[in-house]
Amino acid sequence: MMSPMVDVVRRAAGVLGVSLLIGSASLACEGGSQPVHPPPSEGSIAAEDGRGQSAAGGQARDEGQARALAPVVLITDPEVLAALEAAGLSAGAVAFGQGGAEISSFVDSERLTSLRAILADDVAEFARADSKAGVGLDHAHRLFDIDWLDAAADKTRFELIALVNRADRQPFAAEHCGETRLIYRLAYTTELDGERVDSRLPMTLNVVLWQDGEGDDCGALAQRWMAPVEQDASERAAWLRRPEGPLAPTRLSPRALEAVEVNLQVVRWPAVMHPSLGGHAEYVLRVFRPDSREGGGLAPAPLENTPDVARLAKDPDERAALLAWLRDGQTLAALADGVPVMPERFAATRAVSVAPRALARLANRPFSQLFDADDFADLELAGHATVETPRGLLRRLDTLSCHGCHETRSVAGFHLLGEPRDGAKVLDTMFVPTSPHLDGDLDRRLAWIETLADGTEPDPFRPLSDHERHRGNYGSHCGLGDPAFAAWTCAAELECVALDDPDMGVCLTPARSAGDPCEFGQLRTQRQGHRDRIRDVELGHCEGGATCNQTKVGFPGGMCTKSCASLGPDEACGAIVNLRQFNDCLARRQPFPGCIEAAAFSAGMRRCDADHRCRDDYICARSPMEPDAGVCIPPYFLFQMRVDGHVL
Repeated sequence: MMSPMVDVVRRAAGVLGVSLLIGSASLACEGGSQPVHPPPSEGSIAAEDGRGQSAAGGQARDEGQARALAPVVLITDPEVLAALEAAGLSAGAVAFGQGGAEISSFVDSERLTSLRAILADDVAEFARADSKAGVGLDHAHRLFDIDWLDAAADKTRFELIALVNRADRQPFAAEHCGETRLIYRLAYTTELDGERVDSRLPMTLNVVLWQDGEGDDCGALAQRWMAPVEQDASERAAWLRRPEGPLAPTRLSPRALEAVEVNLQVVRWPAVMHPSLGGHAEYVLRVFRPDSREGGGLAPAPLENTPDVARLAKDPDERAALLAWLRDGQTLAALADGVPVMPERFAATRAVSVAPRALARLANRPFSQLFDADDFADLELAGHATVETPRGLLRRLDTLSCHGCHETRSVAGFHLLGEPRDGAKVLDTMFVPTSPHLDGDLDRRLAWIETLADGTEPDPFRPLSDHERHRGNYGSHCGLGDPAFAAWTCAAELECVALDDPDMGVCLTPARSAGDPCEFGQLRTQRQGHRDRIRDVELGHCEGGATCNQTKVGFPGGMCTKSCASLGPDEACGAIVNLRQFNDCLARRQPFPGCIEAAAFSAGMRRCDADHRCRDDYICARSPMEPDAGVCIPPYFLFQMRVDGHVL
């Protein structure tokens, strides 16, 4: 039986003459609106890179060869990933030096012990600073439970949810041929009230491995990623792990481990505790590298292009030194291409991003906390694409930081959350588990492999993090007047609406209907994200019989919904959970699937799929009413997206 992944590859090859491996969904950092139909081919990507150049890349291949081989850029097919885990790519074996997927099999490893200790200190710091914070629904502000990595280790595991080929990362470390990334997500299985319960939790590990070519020949390594199209899941996994393959055991030796990157939701405030934003969540971002000292643990490392704001704000000399580096001509050229490497002396070892409201919130913009447009007003920026103005330069800097990257067109602080291992699962499941930011970058990564394999030097340029495959469509970003964003426009039938972000609006339909915002106000933002508030709120009008679900009950910016009996082509019938009823059910220690079914009611919402995305702060979830459709809903209405309520 042909796998969905292979089917996507074949369709992509017929359209572009190039191919992309993608199940329907990696960690990424750095057209007109149409009626929405069931998911089209996610592999059919033809986009421009922000400078008007085609991103298809590479020399033209023989048509037969293009159809026979496809570069592996991203694999999210659960069958392939399960086979790779079984073949030696479990989290324990790759990241922690022992064991398999179950945390109990490596709970005593020095690497996990050292990583867990740092994360435990992070959680404890949040608890000390907030008397309302604690683990569980009894607390107003709900914390990550560090016991999931320790005392509950017999019930928890890290599931492999993606294989990511980041050969395009070579500009950041020229001595290597890029990176291979294995993305794992924290999951659990337990028994509750006599019922087997499993779910995932809002924490991912990104295990980063160096790619090294034969001598200086990165092109030969790129050719190893050119895979036969006609393969099922087991064949694909075996092909990747074969002695000549890119994931051969000899290529993934312990010395290949570059880093283990962590992204976890450390605390979540429900909407009732932060009504003006519709809730508030904070995410800890850390990078750990192998510790060369005796013991062989993992040690915190500097974060790429992420300044230590607290330290630099107190040190005028170091702040001035960072500003001088930013103003240097070579740095500006690298910034325009999206490939600067900030000196580590300025870097933080921990970042905390906040949601919702993305880059509208100052906490997600570390460079804008240190500098303003006047610091760059005298520079000649007109010749630097993507940073033509001081505001454009600051946005480029902020989106290159860990904070900004993970909160720009993301899925609630993540760019990839994985397809379910059980393909029949409908409740509490995402329809599109990747972010628009990631999807918009895949064609560039594809071009890098194609070009490198053909023996040509790839273009290092990376578009802005807001870049999307279908920029200008519903939900994508549009410029609000600054010349740096003048090219960011909406399709003819849409309008650019200013919501919170001072630089970017959102492309929306003029008539507010299902899925559209219906509350508008002024965001007052501070460095400490939990202090942000929306003021002077005005209710908008929902048309076509739709009503407004307000921010204070968990819908950021408000969301129009309507009856399922009167749906238009861009709408679908989905389920909304009454959160009070749902949480009361969880508090009685009832299995969450039954709690969802008891608390859910139907509503007409915005239809979505991989080519038709939701607006910021909404994710594309699977509809129990229409299993082949996606609907836009706030992320924390999905149980797997919240840190609270899970009973292990």
